[in-house]
Amino acid sequence: MNIPSTFQSLPRVLSYRCLRSVSKEALAYTDLFVPPFSDKVEWKSGLGGSIHLLYGWVRSTRPAVIVEIGSARGRSACAMALACRQNGTGRVYGIDPHTANDWTDGGTGGSTYDFFVGRLRRYRLTVWCEVIRATSDQAAATWDRPIDLLFIDGDHTYEGVRRDYELFAKWVRPRGMVAFHDSLWEHHPKHPNARPGIGVPRFMEDLRRQGFHLVTADAFPGLTLLNPGAGGLSLLPSHPPTSDAS
Repeated sequence: MNIPSTFQSLPRVLSYRCLRSVSKEALAYTDLFVPPFSDKVEWKSGLGGSIHLLYGWVRSTRPAVIVEIGSARGRSACAMALACRQNGTGRVYGIDPHTANDWTDGGTGGSTYDFFVGRLRRYRLTVWCEVIRATSDQAAATWDRPIDLLFIDGDHTYEGVRRDYELFAKWVRPRGMVAFHDSLWEHHPKHPNARPGIGVPRFMEDLRRQGFHLVTADAFPGLTLLNPGAGGLSLLPSHPPTSDAS
């Protein structure tokens, strides 16, 4: 007997509804990741499947300092802040001027700040995420702490993404990571959301040619990870381990 998928998922949806009514953890998780709940939140985000990669990376590596350039309405920041809360350590610093620009997500009209802050309060994540209402240049002028994860998703022009990287990559720890969103748009030129002037793929290619080790996940529209050291993270110690034998 074939049971329609709608009815197959009904017990799961009902279970989540019960949990959402009593748990901010479940409310945040379902609003971020679980349809139909996530579909009803007006995230207006182009993050796509990359949200799962960011959340999983934070849960796995337990970063202390996460810097996000380009928070918009806060879906990625909320996901990473939720992961920090579940880890019991770490904080997200979301940098965005929250004004309309050429890369503002459609339908937001540039009014992203109130929505973002409202979501952090709704999920009780304000302790785990600091909103920095500034451009990357303004924020970089006073930044002074090491970074474990740098997520760049702001100005998508070649010059813009390069500037954001150069401003903050110097603060990334040797074992830290840089993540770039929208790195596969060159492979989807006919997609209805494709925009002219996206320079992220070109900058990724520049970094690859310079000797940086890049790994790109084909989670539309692409998420590329790199270690800030040319050639990537060394997998062997700089000196051979000494023998324990006497």
